[in-house]
Amino acid sequence: MARPNVIYNCQGLFVGPAPETGSNFIAYTGGAPNNDHSNLYQQLNLLHPIDRVQSISYSINVPHTNVTQINKRGMVDRPIVNYPTVSLNFNYLLCGTKNEARLGFNVNYPQFEYNFNGKPYYSDNLNVSLLSGFYEENKNRKILRPGATFAVNQYRDCRNFYVAVNQEGNDLDKPYFKENFVEADVNQGIDPNAPDYHVIGFGNCYLQSYSTQGAVGQLASASASYTAYNIEFNMSGSGFKAPDIDTKSGTPFGTNDVVIPRVLANEGYPALKPGDISITTDSFSGLGVDFDKLHIQSYNIDINLNKQPLPNMGYRFLVDNRPDDSILANLSIQGIVESGNSGSLVDLIEINSGYDFTIKVNPTRCSGSTAAPINAGAIPIERGDEALRYSVVGAKLENFGYNSSIGENKVFDASFSVEINPDDRTNGLFISGVLGAEKVEDFILLESGADDGFYLQQETNDLLVTNLIPTY
Repeated sequence: MARPNVIYNCQGLFVGPAPETGSNFIAYTGGAPNNDHSNLYQQLNLLHPIDRVQSISYSINVPHTNVTQINKRGMVDRPIVNYPTVSLNFNYLLCGTKNEARLGFNVNYPQFEYNFNGKPYYSDNLNVSLLSGFYEENKNRKILRPGATFAVNQYRDCRNFYVAVNQEGNDLDKPYFKENFVEADVNQGIDPNAPDYHVIGFGNCYLQSYSTQGAVGQLASASASYTAYNIEFNMSGSGFKAPDIDTKSGTPFGTNDVVIPRVLANEGYPALKPGDISITTDSFSGLGVDFDKLHIQSYNIDINLNKQPLPNMGYRFLVDNRPDDSILANLSIQGIVESGNSGSLVDLIEINSGYDFTIKVNPTRCSGSTAAPINAGAIPIERGDEALRYSVVGAKLENFGYNSSIGENKVFDASFSVEINPDDRTNGLFISGVLGAEKVEDFILLESGADDGFYLQQETNDLLVTNLIPTY
């Protein structure tokens, strides 16, 4: 019997390709993404969960235009002239960089798929532009990385999201562990309960903002806000159509099939604790406080993508939704003051130097290497390395202040900002760290292979669920 109400345990958030980034399935043996889900044991489902989600909210705004005339008191009509908007918001606990990669951010990570021992994909953390694919003009452009087997989409922004609800009220997350390493895994991409799920699909979703924060006494978390073109409600999670529309006519494409995948058992950190987070800077002169003796209480990083919707006569919906202005990453920190330092506002204005900050999470009892590129991260199966790192380079001071009151500690807070420009990586925000592994066996074997029994995939920047398939 189904529950009389829907609670958190029976829901899950999934992300997958939109038409701009391809179909939802790809064969283990290679080739282009396809729409064939008749044999999911031979196909990899490109939908994947967002992990550690704490809340999901969505709203639909349908704008009406009132039509009146002089000789009539009442309205003639209330047509929908402007396009409706669908807003999707969610937040989650940080457990590495897997979620950020699935949202389209370009992060650095170590390669732990077969035949690799953890060497970072990019040799330098500070040469990986976080938003490189958000400015790509050609949404269908694909690139083949050196040493890679599959070409991946250069465009990274547009996604489809799905909220699946188990109508029986049972857990949606029912981890599956493969026990037979000899035969093909016929169950990995198949959730036998999917046909009974209720699914809310969000089509053509564009990222509007992203933020991440950590504080004393709280687990590190992140949140994202999206604008979608369409929303559809389906009473089955197997074989339904993706909620994608033709922006000119406003009619659904109805071409891409979707199947909610099984939630696979995941390895990695359950969450990142505040006691494992450290914040360092190369210089903090001129602000009147000794940073080495500043007891950091919280940090917050937020990015507003400054999207400028592009309408067009003859189109029912927006033609596109891209950043049209400079994108800034804003960093704010707050701490308890132990001692002061010398400085002058005049000197700050005169020098106007940039500040470099490193926020890293090094879980307790994990011995990470400090050699360049300073641990892009690692999958904590047999070793534990730095789980997450935010590098803020060349940030400009926006404001700073102090607050003192009876019975309270003296508190210092400051805000900094830096542009994220894919064409100039001398400054910006850079992210590296753990991607995580859904299943250990995906790193030690592949059920269908080439002549040597394995396909090697170097570009799995969006996911390490297998050692060959990207998700974008």
